[in-house]
Amino acid sequence: MKVKCMGTIIRRNERSWAIVIISEIKVMLNGLGLKIKSAGGESTLSVNKKSMFPDVLLYEDEAQTKILQGWELKMPDVLITDEALIADATRKAKALGLNSFVIWNFTYGKLYLQNQQGVFEEAKVWDGTSHIKSREDVSTYKDEWLPIIKDIVLTVNDFLVTGKITTSSITGTVSESIMAELIQRNKEIVAENITIEASRNTRMESRIKVWWNAFHEEYDKDENNMYSAYAKTILLNWTNRIMFANAIKKYHNCAYKINQIDFTISPENGNQIIQQIIDEGDFYNIFKKVDFNELVPEDTWIDIVDFNQFLVDNNIDKIDQSVLQELLEKTVNVSKREIRGQYATPTILADFLSRITVDDWNKDCADLCAGTGTIAKAIIKNKAKRFAMTEKAFVSTWVSDKYAYPLQIANISITDIQAINIPLNMFQRDVFSVNVGDEIKIKSPIDGREIKRIIPKFGAIISNLPFVEYNKIAKDEQEFITQIRKNIQDNTGIEFTLGKTDLYNFIPFKLYELLDTNGKLGIILSNSWLGTDIGRKFFDALQYYYDIEAVVASDNKRWFKNADVVGTLLIMQKKIISQPDIQHKVSFWLVRKDIHSIGDDEVEVLVNSIILNEMLDPKLATFKKYSYEEINNITNYGLTINTLFHDVLWMKKLVNKLVPVSKFLDVRRGERRGWNDLFYPSDTNDIEEEYIRPVLKNPARLKSYDAETDIEAFCCHRSKRELEELGHEGALTWIEKFEHINNGVGKPLPIALKKPGCYWYEMDDASRADFVTALNPDKRLFVAKFKERTFVDQRFTRMLLKSERYDSDLVHAVLNSIYGMFAIEAIGFGRGLGVLDASSARLKNMYMIDIDQISQPDAEEIIRLFDIIKNREVMDIEDELKDPARREFDNKVLQSIGAQDLYDKIKDSLLSLQHTRHCVK
Repeated sequence: MKVKCMGTIIRRNERSWAIVIISEIKVMLNGLGLKIKSAGGESTLSVNKKSMFPDVLLYEDEAQTKILQGWELKMPDVLITDEALIADATRKAKALGLNSFVIWNFTYGKLYLQNQQGVFEEAKVWDGTSHIKSREDVSTYKDEWLPIIKDIVLTVNDFLVTGKITTSSITGTVSESIMAELIQRNKEIVAENITIEASRNTRMESRIKVWWNAFHEEYDKDENNMYSAYAKTILLNWTNRIMFANAIKKYHNCAYKINQIDFTISPENGNQIIQQIIDEGDFYNIFKKVDFNELVPEDTWIDIVDFNQFLVDNNIDKIDQSVLQELLEKTVNVSKREIRGQYATPTILADFLSRITVDDWNKDCADLCAGTGTIAKAIIKNKAKRFAMTEKAFVSTWVSDKYAYPLQIANISITDIQAINIPLNMFQRDVFSVNVGDEIKIKSPIDGREIKRIIPKFGAIISNLPFVEYNKIAKDEQEFITQIRKNIQDNTGIEFTLGKTDLYNFIPFKLYELLDTNGKLGIILSNSWLGTDIGRKFFDALQYYYDIEAVVASDNKRWFKNADVVGTLLIMQKKIISQPDIQHKVSFWLVRKDIHSIGDDEVEVLVNSIILNEMLDPKLATFKKYSYEEINNITNYGLTINTLFHDVLWMKKLVNKLVPVSKFLDVRRGERRGWNDLFYPSDTNDIEEEYIRPVLKNPARLKSYDAETDIEAFCCHRSKRELEELGHEGALTWIEKFEHINNGVGKPLPIALKKPGCYWYEMDDASRADFVTALNPDKRLFVAKFKERTFVDQRFTRMLLKSERYDSDLVHAVLNSIYGMFAIEAIGFGRGLGVLDASSARLKNMYMIDIDQISQPDAEEIIRLFDIIKNREVMDIEDELKDPARREFDNKVLQSIGAQDLYDKIKDSLLSLQHTRHCVK
């Protein structure tokens, strides 16, 4: 795609006169001593579309780094009242962070100021040239309108002096507004373009699909379309490269080549120019092009050129070193925000994790799942504090990632303007392919010469491990995982179940090979491992490879603010692979303050607390310490690792009074289907009554200990032929209504709902229950009981008495006692929105008080006391525990098994668990 050269620009008149006005303003400013020091904008006057930037820019400094105001110019045939003109000028002012603008059509001029509500209002009008009607008149009457231009400049200067007009910093403008504006206004047209190209190039389509499979979770909060997401990556690739090249000009002369990207060249030429910068001065990870980035439409390329020329015009390279560093940091923030990666590590968390992991800052440290580089930057920053020479901080830090784009952001993030000539140990490689002794090649940023480095053993590795679910692991990693899985089984006897183990479960065992003797590993994980079966296997297997020192979680808000993920930290020290020492103790820390709002002094206390394993300030952090033996003994009774952040040692006194819930109950999930419109008909239907079944479906409607159905379901176990023969037209018509409907991913319902042993439209009403509890309860933890076995939906765990000889009322009461509530809380873990993940699979592992150890008189009294509670709705846990009738009931249950002295401990543990789960909202 070639951009039209300047000789064929459609807006020739507007552009020519804009250049004249800019020149005239510069002449006017000489000797006036105004706060307005310069004018510019001629380099960003685009072709063929509305420019991203105003036609004229006024500056408060001669270096043109402080933008004061933008002017929008039109010929007289465009009315000064034209709504599109005003809207466009408003958009540009907002993008530049300005609170004023001027529009001028050579007949009239208007100054607009932004009011306190953010609305731009007319502040002054100039109308001394109303006789100028045509484009020809503009040239004829130039001597008449030029004085008005001077008056506008003087008036704007007055507003500037009084503070009514404010300036905009180039750093904030570039990173916070312009990059985002460029991406948002071009994303869809780039997506459309690459969609068309991919439709006639299957290799291209496959390449983007592979990319999407690896990165789609990074876009879940923003983009659900593969091509829109890739379009955003292309745009970020261009903007980041252009911004960085402009920023480093005064440090690397080769970067001045970026000035050559103007309206006369194509995207292909642009890539060639940037390749020349790589050849002469490196920064390969930043300047590397992403696949298909040349496939941008003409209008988008004009915006990209506009952006480059704006940076050239505004002398980005002339700004102070500290301001330039700030610009780089803000650029990284914008890139992260545009991608909205679920696991982009917050700066404070990266610093905290690095400091509690590294024992010896002199040793080589690495982040081999670098993402956008926050952790690597924290490592370098902490090293630099301790070394007189900054160079040592960089040369002893190693950074890699499987994918090129995160490395682009990471390289920008890590770049220190003061140390811009120091080569970085940064390379693109899958973590599973990194081996001690491997040679990597980097380039000198000074002259582009090749430098060879050998990957060492690391004193510490710190990483935010990628969360890739088992069914989305890339094919090129399967071979590595197969071997690691075998090694784990050979060394530990523990088998990681295929089809259930996520990518992060394998990475620490690979990193073990890369650590030096007694090396440290500090990783960030989702909290899901704390409450799942595979998480328990993961924890047990790690004990053979590492001494697990600390597990850290938040007790005050989520660490990852823009994602639902709840993070945990795991700190371990490498040991010789061997049986775990059952007396080795692990500290489970809860950070009691919002990590994003604590000060430097508090961070210091927090770091020292965990390093020294001492509770220095309970308001900042508390911990519970358990030996491996204690962990095994406690978790053998249905409690998850998640409970160990709290005091649960009292469980030792209760274990002889507990039995698996499976002794009395069969535990299963409710009926799981899909496509609610089919299976839950509206009231207005003609389905025969025999195919309608009452069902309990909505957990929010279940508010009592007595369960009742809340909706009707379509349950048909007959074939369509049988329905025809029976003349059951209502059911038949209902089924046929959905036969040709596709689900959300384009599959026809008869295929999407196909299930072995039944018709695609069939829902099994045999999924019945005596008792139910919600899969994801929140503040109310309880088990409800049906009067008779009843059909329940997949949103519930259903329980059936194994024998009629068991007293169902006593079972019901005991399940809802204080220990029963604690047991439900203790089988799961908190999700990002604060609800409990208490799946039916986990509830099968729950232990309950053994009703066989309760005497008949005690059983009768327990049921009597529970009947009092059953007469009201279930309350939130905190309110439940304040109810005198509830306390009397709970004490009676505990007294019946000789454990009444444990009431307060169970209560405190339950409330503490709930608080931690809810604090992440």
